Amino acid sequence: MATIFEELQGKAEAWCQEFGRYKDECKVFAERLRIDLIEYLGAKSTDVEFHVLDEHLDRVTDAGFTLSPRLQVGDDGFVYFGLTLFFKLKTQCVDEHARVGVQRTRGQWRVRWNQIEMAYGTSGHGPFFDKVAASIAEKFTTPFQRQRGQLGFVPVMTNDHLTLLSPADVRVAVEGAPDVSETRKS
Repeated sequence: MATIFEELQGKAEAWCQEFGRYKDECKVFAERLRIDLIEYLGAKSTDVEFHVLDEHLDRVTDAGFTLSPRLQVGDDGFVYFGLTLFFKLKTQCVDEHARVGVQRTRGQWRVRWNQIEMAYGTSGHGPFFDKVAASIAEKFTTPFQRQRGQLGFVPVMTNDHLTLLSPADVRVAVEGAPDVSETRKS
């Protein structure tokens, strides 16, 4: 006769195997979502890449990009991975980093793209990607000085790098910037 511990160990083993299968399904779904997004955008495969998330679901900047999603489990029941869209411009490269969460409940996938969440695939993937594209377009149509960053910080471009300054520091940074008309005189 099995002990209580042996019974619990057997249940834990079965649970872990089932969770492993679920994570594999999530990985396959994430790879399919990336392909669907590339097709929807009319982009090249090199324009949309996976990036690594840490245990806090933040992008690991020095980890580079991956061919396959590296999954992180969130406290909210979603399995997360990172996606980066590269907008290669003539003057610089702007990247759009997204934290994407997926969850399958009752045979239906739900996808969370940053703050956007909805069922995926019930009426095709177009409605979901329409919302994603609209949120990215809104970001690039919002006047730069009115965009607010995390924790009340405002994004400011300096030497081709995006820097976060507090709203008070933005005034100081603008006031301390050289006057373009004076530099042209010299």
